[in-house]
Amino acid sequence: MTVQDAPRTRLDAAELCVAAERNTGLSEWGADKTFLTGLGKLVEAVEDMACADRLREAVAAQAVALLETRLHLEDDARNNPQILLGPIERPLIVTGLPRTGTTWLFELLALDPVCRAPIDWEVQSPWPAPEMATWDTDPRIARAEAGYAAMLAAAPELATMHHFDARGPQECNSITQYHFASSNFWASFAVPKYIDWLTHERPEGVFNTHRRVLQQLQWKGPRGRWTLKSPPHLLMIDDLLAAYPDACIIQTHREPAKMVASLANMIRALRQVRFPDVAEILEPKALARSVRGHFGAALERGTESRADPKVDKHFVDVAYRDTVGDPIGTVRRIYDAFDLPWTAVYEQRLRDHIGAQHSTGHGKHIYNMEDFGIAELDLPRQFPAYRARFGDLLSDA
Repeated sequence: MTVQDAPRTRLDAAELCVAAERNTGLSEWGADKTFLTGLGKLVEAVEDMACADRLREAVAAQAVALLETRLHLEDDARNNPQILLGPIERPLIVTGLPRTGTTWLFELLALDPVCRAPIDWEVQSPWPAPEMATWDTDPRIARAEAGYAAMLAAAPELATMHHFDARGPQECNSITQYHFASSNFWASFAVPKYIDWLTHERPEGVFNTHRRVLQQLQWKGPRGRWTLKSPPHLLMIDDLLAAYPDACIIQTHREPAKMVASLANMIRALRQVRFPDVAEILEPKALARSVRGHFGAALERGTESRADPKVDKHFVDVAYRDTVGDPIGTVRRIYDAFDLPWTAVYEQRLRDHIGAQHSTGHGKHIYNMEDFGIAELDLPRQFPAYRARFGDLLSDA
């Protein structure tokens, strides 16, 4: 969105779509317009906030960029219908609470030469379709790296909380942004009404967009068995399996009380980069309550879905203590459970990666539990269905 397009009054979903059409010269949105629901919820949530005037320009710029990509993807599919024939078979999907080893396990699984993980830079910019010929030199890599460098320069502590890597695997939260059904909007802008909708409703069409983005990335880029990751997938396990009925799903487990303050602190640091003085989105206790609400609901809904044996058969459960204590053995157990081929080449890649120095994203970061009101949340007594089913996997010991 250009400076002259930046909203000076209330956001309007229809106007954002018009801006995307004007910027691209395209106007065909395709048959599935369910993404408009999430866009409308996001706009409504921003306007409901006291600090809306501080958020509008950033939200509009991101929304228009996402809408422009949707228009380009639709245009590509109309001109190259073979894209939509690209199969997504037996995807290997990591889910579970953030800060429970999901990122580390995702990195390890993505090392298999037969795997294909969505890479950060291409997920940020899936149009034009990434190509094998320029896979290592695409200018989008440098742009993504520059963005992370600027962010870490503004907030160096983020390097202790997460591993930001333009060439590394990226999770599905960034893909579902194109459907306006992603917790990333909450992480950036707070938007309480939006995260309440995303937590308690079941947005339609999310995996139509998800599949379309994966097809775009494999069209001219590398191919292989898709390896994916997203903690909020726990909220939509049934829809996930309806889209990918042969999916192989790994759920990670750790005491939930260990993640709330950690994740809330990381989100607070991310928000401070862009909005350092907007108290409404930085208040730590409100942030911790929101983390508990969103991911607590995910734990309980995921547990409810897994009560169905036809759903549960798609899962392997992994304790955080095993992921960090015996990573190769844990990955081997996953492969055995899903009857996936194990190779010496993959095992050596695992050993090399585990043996390398990982100075960022896997260490501890400093925060005060009291700032986030963790004791008031009474987390050890929350999530009863989840604890009854998976309580033996939650201890770090």
